[in-house]
Amino acid sequence: MNTKLLSIIFIIFSIWSYSQDIVRDSVTVKKYVEDDKNKISLIAGLSYIDDSFGLLYEDKVFRLRPNDAFYTEFFLRYRWIDITFSFAPKLTKINRDDAEKGKTKYFNLGFSFFVAPKVRQFLYYSEVRGLYFQDTQDFMRLLNGPDYSGEGYLQFPDAKYRSYRGETSYLWLGNKVDYRSFTNMTYKPLKDVFVLSTGLFYQYNILSDTNRTIYQGEDFTDSEDIDSKLKDFRIAVRTGGGVQKTFKDKWYIIAEAYPEVYYSKLVDEDNLHEFNIGFYSNARIGYDNGNWFFGGGAQLNWVNSTNDNFYSSKQWLFRIGLGFRWGAPKFVNKNFNKLDKALNF
Repeated sequence: MNTKLLSIIFIIFSIWSYSQDIVRDSVTVKKYVEDDKNKISLIAGLSYIDDSFGLLYEDKVFRLRPNDAFYTEFFLRYRWIDITFSFAPKLTKINRDDAEKGKTKYFNLGFSFFVAPKVRQFLYYSEVRGLYFQDTQDFMRLLNGPDYSGEGYLQFPDAKYRSYRGETSYLWLGNKVDYRSFTNMTYKPLKDVFVLSTGLFYQYNILSDTNRTIYQGEDFTDSEDIDSKLKDFRIAVRTGGGVQKTFKDKWYIIAEAYPEVYYSKLVDEDNLHEFNIGFYSNARIGYDNGNWFFGGGAQLNWVNSTNDNFYSSKQWLFRIGLGFRWGAPKFVNKNFNKLDKALNF
């Protein structure tokens, strides 16, 4: 009887201790989230993107690319306002082939926020100016015959590629406290988390100002093509999950994977549209002690297509960053307390 009694007491004590740990962790997380409301987070980092765009000419699509460069990237967050801003200054140039491929300028601006405990909204605008033809030789053979053997790249110095993107996600498993650190490094990972979500992704792209070209040092302008624009849009449903693992309360690893089904359409072209599949993934490793933090990661965004090149794409993004947190001014906290109360956040 004594052995049974001791076993029962041991089991009861273990359950009680475990429940106390859960309560303690919950209290710790809640306290951190409340304290974090009064802090500003800022990240400065570098990102590298490997990307390409499609250009339709005589029923064939050729690939346009920006010249390689690092983005200088910033993330700024205060409470539920999360802003991304990036560009590519001369300081981060990694190539010496501007004469061959032309110069490229970048600009990106993004916002993300939760409109409800389980509903997250993401809005993003990006612009790339200055592109070159990766398939220059194929294009020139199309114009001059199969025996053409010229060298160099066809440049579009005024070409502008603008992309308007958004995503509305619903968390089936998890909530905004669990998921917020998946957004970017401005949020400190607080505990081990597994999330499942479904998102509606939408994107509208405009490629314009391709009438001016430079090839082998000569400058050409097609005045008849001055107003031409290529427009396309894509709508996708993404469903997947993510895992967050913390180590010693300061180190963490995050990984996400989202298969998608999408519909793409080239505006003003009745025959260029399709349903197909794609895949989005994100991974990051970092350190965060609550006051300062750093990390690095990678993203892969792959889109399959039966319409060769135009919709098929593979985008790699590599990112590193260093950030700090500090207390917001009291008058800012006071006014946002009123705003949060009015918005019921």
